[in-house]
Amino acid sequence: MTQQQAKTAGVAIASLVLGILGLTCVGPLGAIPAVICGHIALPKIKHSAGALQGEGLALAGLITGYIGIALIPLLAAIAIPNFMKAREITQRNACINNVRLIEAAKEQAAMEHNYKEGDTVPETELSSYLTTGLSEMVCPAGGSYAIKPVGQEPACSIHGTMSAEMQTR
Repeated sequence: MTQQQAKTAGVAIASLVLGILGLTCVGPLGAIPAVICGHIALPKIKHSAGALQGEGLALAGLITGYIGIALIPLLAAIAIPNFMKAREITQRNACINNVRLIEAAKEQAAMEHNYKEGDTVPETELSSYLTTGLSEMVCPAGGSYAIKPVGQEPACSIHGTMSAEMQTR
């Protein structure tokens, strides 16, 4: 009497392959099916009366799948604060650029119209030196700009002046 060799369950192999893919490159798109395949394979193997093997493969697929799923919140916990910080830095840099443009327009208007230090440059004259109108220039973080007289730096209600921002960097 010859003994038949047990076949390896295809679902167990699929579970392991998907688990490895879930850990390395496709994330939850591989990890979730790995867990499902692993849970399908284990009872199949146990109830096959020795005709199927691959319990270790199914278990490894389950473990790698669950690890891949557990990485999702961990990666989100790392990524979300970094995205928020990048957004804040981008908004601050755009605001500083706007303050620089306002300062340059104010200096240009002061030179051409002979405004002395302490004089206020009218908004209509400033707008002619800006590519966008002064009323259209807004702080990306929702602040407002204070033009201030000649000799004083313009400021944002949220980010302050250019020199103050340069010191905080």
